Amino acid sequence: MMDPASMYEACHASLIRCLFTVAEHCPDLPANTPPLHRLRNLVQVLVGTSAILVDPPDEGLTLNQAMPILATSLELLETLREAGASSRISGEMYQALSDTVTALSERMSAVLRQKRARRLRGLYVIIDPQVTGGRNPVEVATGAVRGGAKILQLRDKLREKGEILPLATRLQQLCLANDVDLIMNDHADLAVLIGCAGLHLGQTDLPVHQARRLLSPRQVLGRSNHEIDELIQSQEMGADHVAFGAIYATSTKGVGRPPQGVGQLRRAKEASQVPLVAIGGITAENVAPVVEAGADAICVASAVALAPEPEAAAAQLVDAIRDAGGRI
Repeated sequence: MMDPASMYEACHASLIRCLFTVAEHCPDLPANTPPLHRLRNLVQVLVGTSAILVDPPDEGLTLNQAMPILATSLELLETLREAGASSRISGEMYQALSDTVTALSERMSAVLRQKRARRLRGLYVIIDPQVTGGRNPVEVATGAVRGGAKILQLRDKLREKGEILPLATRLQQLCLANDVDLIMNDHADLAVLIGCAGLHLGQTDLPVHQARRLLSPRQVLGRSNHEIDELIQSQEMGADHVAFGAIYATSTKGVGRPPQGVGQLRRAKEASQVPLVAIGGITAENVAPVVEAGADAICVASAVALAPEPEAAAAQLVDAIRDAGGRI
């Protein structure tokens, strides 16, 4: 068995190698990014005060590769902190490294989510077991994907999580096989469990900052908004994309609220600093003004899920979005 001193020495060496690898070849971030710049300075101190040899990485890291290295670094730091006087990391250095690695992880997470959020485009279909015309939700979802939907959202307001999980898993498998993003409505724990693209919250659901603590760094978070001030607040909370509506009269979204209309959608676009999803009463016949108003994605439920042929309905919507100049 390794003695404590040797174990702490090994942890110290591993920490330096992990931090050096990220610091010398951090992907997709400018060299002058503040936490990256601080990390490089701290790593120079660590290397300069140790006899550990480190070599530059042979090839670049992706953000997805760098994130677990930083997570490992934090674990090693904690092990060394608990060692106290037996550790080669001083309390001051521990704090500086911990703060810097945490800040860099948060910056990388933001970049990853921005990349994921930029995939938000074209047709976005809500899959609700209560809105399928009596059909299997997987059948409806498969038709939507074959018709060209780029995002699916699983929304199940009635069943328990244990009942939702098998459907969520099936939909995630469908989406992964077709380069489609799956968003989970409400249930952050299920979103994490199945590893889907992200989570969608309503105005009265789990607060954004608390939901973010549960999600992985790569998972995006969207939030519903009925008014411009709500949309601005959602962005300030850190939502990666925002939904706005209902645009037109609908029986499945915004019940009890008057339609916002295309004019208000334009104002929502002006206020949006993140991708904007338009929702509510949208069909192939009325989608053109919505696209022209600046919506990045068009979200529908019954227009596809209650159609006699979901695949054909989705394809018709995709064609209409394309014809109006939208990204699909």
